Amino acid sequence: MIDTLRWIEAEQTIATEGAKAPIRKFAAGLLRRRVKKVRKQARYLDRMPPQERHKLRISAKKIRYGLDFFESLFQSRREQKQLAGLSKHLKKIQNALGSLNDFVAHRDMAVDAALRAPASSREARARAFAEGVMLGREDQAVKPLVKVAVRVARSLEVI
Repeated sequence: MIDTLRWIEAEQTIATEGAKAPIRKFAAGLLRRRVKKVRKQARYLDRMPPQERHKLRISAKKIRYGLDFFESLFQSRREQKQLAGLSKHLKKIQNALGSLNDFVAHRDMAVDAALRAPASSREARARAFAEGVMLGREDQAVKPLVKVAVRVARSLEVI
């Protein structure tokens, strides 16, 4: 969308090869490529560092925005049902990856708080213990979230 707006603002008059294709065909191809890329990346989700997982989440979000933008091009009942299902699956992936991202942020905050707290303070020890319990529970939730995201990503299909 941003590229299109830049193109319009620049008042370009030279059409690219992609501009000759019907918009419906272009949209379907674009969505198909992006879904394929997300499916491929999700295979490695269990080994991805947090920054890569965040990029994958952004990719899923871009596809959902694309679905909303191009929705009017796909008007048959079957296509609308496929798009709704795809959007639902992408939302599940985004939610799972968002929770994983939150865990990383919580861990960083807990480590920072523990390092800044005075070592002799009873309150600091209690806070560190509570944070450890919280992080332990979050660690238990990581594997199921990764499994959900991978399973849902494998089932992604586009028109």
